[in-house]
Amino acid sequence: MPPRFHPIEEADHSYFTRAPLYMTRSVDVPYPVEETWAALTDDSGPAHWTKGVKRLTWTSPRPFGVGTTREVELNSGLVLRERFFHWEEGRRKTFTGVESTVRMFRHLVEDYVVESTPDGSRLTWQWAAELHRPWTYLKPLLMRAVLEPAARSHIDGLRAHMATTR
Repeated sequence: MPPRFHPIEEADHSYFTRAPLYMTRSVDVPYPVEETWAALTDDSGPAHWTKGVKRLTWTSPRPFGVGTTREVELNSGLVLRERFFHWEEGRRKTFTGVESTVRMFRHLVEDYVVESTPDGSRLTWQWAAELHRPWTYLKPLLMRAVLEPAARSHIDGLRAHMATTR
C-alpha cells in the first residue's frame, strides 16, 4: 500500500524572515564552486553525508531548474516531497516542501547558496519551517535532539564528503 501524503503549504523566500523555526549555517570548503555545486546536485546529494537522511531521489529529469522536484526519505521513515522555486545553476537553489508522509510541517523552505572564496567556496544554508500541532509542543526537544544535529551534519559534513570523493 503506498504511503499517504499530507499537503505542506508552499512558501517563498519571504518566509525566511517570519518563520517560527529558523536555522542557518555556512561552511567553507577548499574546492571550487563547480565542485561544491556538483556535490549538492548529484544523484543522491546530501544523502551521502547527512545524518538521518536515508535516500534522496530527484523526481524531475536533468537539467534541473525552477519546478524541479525531489523526494527525501529520512531514517525515521518520513518522506518529504519538495519543489524548487528558485534555481540559479551553479550558485543557488531554493525549495518549498509540498507534501509529507507525516503531518508535521505547515510550511518548510530550504535555501542553498554557493559562493567563491579566495580558498575555494562557501556554502550558506537556510532552513525555515512551521510545525503543525501536536509537534509545536515538542519544538524545543525536536530542535535540540533532531533538527539541529541534522543541520550540523548536513552542512558541516559536506567538507569531509568532498574530501573522500576527490
